[in-house]
Amino acid sequence: MTDFQASIAAMLPDYLRDLETLVNTDCGTHNKAGVDAVARVMRERTRAFGAEVVDFPQDKFGDMVYARWKGRGRARVVMVGHMDTVYSDGTAAQLPFHKLGSRLKGPGVNDMKSGLLSGLYAARAIVQSGFDNFAEIGLFCNSEEEVGSPISRTLYPEFVRGATAALVLESARESGAIVSARKGVGHYTITVRGKAAHAGVEPEKGANANLALAQHVIAFQALNGFRPGLTVNVGVMRGGTKTNVVAESASADVDVRILRAADAAPLEQAMREILARAVVPGTTAELGGGISNPPMEKTEATARLVELAKRAARELGFEIEDVATGGGSDGNYTAALGAPTLDGLGPVGGRGHNALEEFIDANSIVPRTALLAKLIVAIVEEYPSPDCCH
Repeated sequence: MTDFQASIAAMLPDYLRDLETLVNTDCGTHNKAGVDAVARVMRERTRAFGAEVVDFPQDKFGDMVYARWKGRGRARVVMVGHMDTVYSDGTAAQLPFHKLGSRLKGPGVNDMKSGLLSGLYAARAIVQSGFDNFAEIGLFCNSEEEVGSPISRTLYPEFVRGATAALVLESARESGAIVSARKGVGHYTITVRGKAAHAGVEPEKGANANLALAQHVIAFQALNGFRPGLTVNVGVMRGGTKTNVVAESASADVDVRILRAADAAPLEQAMREILARAVVPGTTAELGGGISNPPMEKTEATARLVELAKRAARELGFEIEDVATGGGSDGNYTAALGAPTLDGLGPVGGRGHNALEEFIDANSIVPRTALLAKLIVAIVEEYPSPDCCH
């Protein structure tokens, strides 16, 4: 099997020009014009590299693009990346693309414009090599991942369900590790209702919602470790109106992370049991929200993808490990659709969401893009498509 390094090294000047263009484009999630500009680049490049392109125009968010390269085989591999960033308008002008030592820096360079381009140039290298023993190699360019992919998650079933594998193009960890599991993410609210009263004249006639909330929060925090890897964080609290009024209402926002989908129901039951306790007479409490991102669990199929990636890396002259992480990505959605999913397949980088420090290792672009291309070929050669044997 070709190692793709020479062909991708020859493409590196084009890759870097494209990366500079993308990094120097303000494209925060709610900047539709900026995200659309990134989509135009991806649309133009994928078409120039031989892909068919399906457009998904959007009103609120940036337009989305699905590029697909057709082959003569039966396996289907879908790559997923996002075009939006967390940065406000003006960040690109203030902190433009630049090189500092071996690091390439700029807003979104790590999260995840470099990963998008690695997917694009890996597909280009595969097609140029003449390898076509696949049914389809796809690249989905999401425009609103940084706010939870509210539209994209409804589109993924069309492309992801039944895929041989889904490869998410978030950057590799700073250690060089790829990501084989991600925790599921839940957003919950605690709402407490009490009774207002004058805090100085007749406090005994009130029921302090703040006091009840405080006790519920302590109990919620004690749920950390309720299941292996499960975390609970009460991040925001609010309550009361004035210092001389017994608080009539209070609420809190809670972040939850779970390793397994099966952990959600028992956790929610435990939280409801806590809120049912009469910790302050005259108050009531209720739970809202739920799991918004299902966990990306490491299955046997995922473990096999990890082994293929490790083998490809060894053939390229380096070693990689796989890790689990608490952060979510579109890999959570692709895994929930039943596609074996591997993440962290972009270049090595770090400090995402920090405009001053975000970076990728320039020296990792060629070997990591070659790794991605070799992994796709290995998947195609090893895995039949799910419907091939019916």
